Amino acid sequence: MNKTRIAIISALVPVGLVLIAGIWFGIDRATHTGEILGSVSVQGVELGGLGREDAAARLADLEATLASTPIEVTAAGHTFSLVPADVGYDLDMEAVLEEAFTEGRNGNLFSQIGWWFGHFGGGGRVLDVSATYDPAAVAAATAEWELEGIADPPHEGNVEMVDGEVTYEYPRAGTGIDHAAAAGILGEAILDPARPAVELPTTSLTPVLTAADIDAVVAEANSRLADPVTLLNQELSQRIEIPVAVLARSLTISRDDTTDVPTFDLAWANGPLSDYVEPLAVTHATQAVDAQILINEDDTVTLVPSIPPQTPDLEPLAAEVEAALASVTRTGPLAFVATGEAEFSTADAEALGIREKISEFTTYHSCCENRVTNIHLIAAATDGALVMPGETFSLNDHVGERTAAKGYVSAGAIINGYIQCCDSAINIGGGTSQFSTTMYNAIFYAGLEDVYHFPHTIWFTRYPEGIEATMGYPEPDLKFRNNTESAVLIKTSFTDTSVTVKMFGDNGGIEVEAEKSDRFNYTGPITIYEVNNELDPCEYGSRATGRVKEAGGGGWSIRVFRHITYPDAEVTTEEWVVHYDGPFRVIEYSTKKCKKPKP
Repeated sequence: MNKTRIAIISALVPVGLVLIAGIWFGIDRATHTGEILGSVSVQGVELGGLGREDAAARLADLEATLASTPIEVTAAGHTFSLVPADVGYDLDMEAVLEEAFTEGRNGNLFSQIGWWFGHFGGGGRVLDVSATYDPAAVAAATAEWELEGIADPPHEGNVEMVDGEVTYEYPRAGTGIDHAAAAGILGEAILDPARPAVELPTTSLTPVLTAADIDAVVAEANSRLADPVTLLNQELSQRIEIPVAVLARSLTISRDDTTDVPTFDLAWANGPLSDYVEPLAVTHATQAVDAQILINEDDTVTLVPSIPPQTPDLEPLAAEVEAALASVTRTGPLAFVATGEAEFSTADAEALGIREKISEFTTYHSCCENRVTNIHLIAAATDGALVMPGETFSLNDHVGERTAAKGYVSAGAIINGYIQCCDSAINIGGGTSQFSTTMYNAIFYAGLEDVYHFPHTIWFTRYPEGIEATMGYPEPDLKFRNNTESAVLIKTSFTDTSVTVKMFGDNGGIEVEAEKSDRFNYTGPITIYEVNNELDPCEYGSRATGRVKEAGGGGWSIRVFRHITYPDAEVTTEEWVVHYDGPFRVIEYSTKKCKKPKP
């Protein structure tokens, strides 16, 4: 073999070895993806070759062990035990896992191959324990040891309530643990997995508080208990006085040592206050007030909200007493809480949907007649009537029979076809047809459904021709149905010479117009006959020879149209035919026998 050939083979052998090594490195990395490479341990716990989930499980076991392994602590000859779990010991598993998974994966390809070759020689990497704890919990434990184990601990003084009395202790110096040094020593021990025993240094401690500080707290407490406190609810005109004895049972005083300079918190326990006020709540409870729908002078509608039944609220009493002490008069607020709902609530009122005036009509009359009394009475009885959607309203059912017991008086009424007064029971309440006519017109122009009305047999010029309604009891009646989706509120008013009916609700914004035809179907007067035995039977002894009591008059018919225009411009028309008979022609005669004198 010549030298050249030997040189070539010598050069190719290392290259081949490198290629083989590279192939094995790649195979090794491919088969260990997602695992910790090499030998990596933490506090004797081997993590090498483990996936993230298995490694985390082993670290959790390690954390449980380290957290439960106590540290022996000595201070001033006394021994204490600190369990790391009690001060929030927490192993930072994510940091440890992150560091473990970087083993063998840092640097470029060549450095990683170099690590791969190197780890065949044995050995491994030991990671430090990364953990945290709660320094405040350590400080609290140190303070507790100081109280329990130091024979002469310092005392910051104290003020407290005992059986309703303010008691106090002044501060005094003593020996205590050097807290600043103890914090550092204990912190190192907690983070040291070996859990070494430690000794904490002591020092002479002087209280931060002074006797003057204690005196100031005592003075503040006594000032709070100097006089009773008054709780006042001006809106409901309710007041409750809290006696000094109750205040003393409620006052609490606690010292806060979490700050550099201890402070005292003076507060009120709600229990004694509520125990005192609760029996008084019955006499201080308020009654419910129903919601109201008010009609203003300009006919706008106002909804006055309901007020629920209320009783003094026991929950904020402590805060109310505190607010009273900030007042010169020692007077604070007294909150009330609802215990139910009014019978007619705000929601009920809103649900009625009464938004605006939908119609109004007025008729006029002479002053001071008996019939005016009757008109005013029936108007007052109808005022405020509420008709729900779909409900039919009957005027007779609502006001009942007109009787003298209700204040109605005798007045002219159409009886047997002409106006008479005042021997008939029908005359009690005479004139109320003026109200029914006024109301019928309000119904008409509101676009409400006419269920039943009966026009007069005689037309009176004070009423709109064809658009009027008489009434009696139990008939004729005036009825309408609320064909809207909201309630209808009827409001009435009157003066000495007029009566007005207004309808309030929501009729969808319709517009109503009336139209009347010319008169037609004229008829002659209707004649009726009445017996009057006061007449001379010889002169008026038969119908044919009777005396004309009422001349009467002819009648006619008229058509009335109601045109209703809806917001979408649709128009509907309703028609009524009204016939007036006119006043009857009355002939009276005697039924007695004629006795002529003998010749």
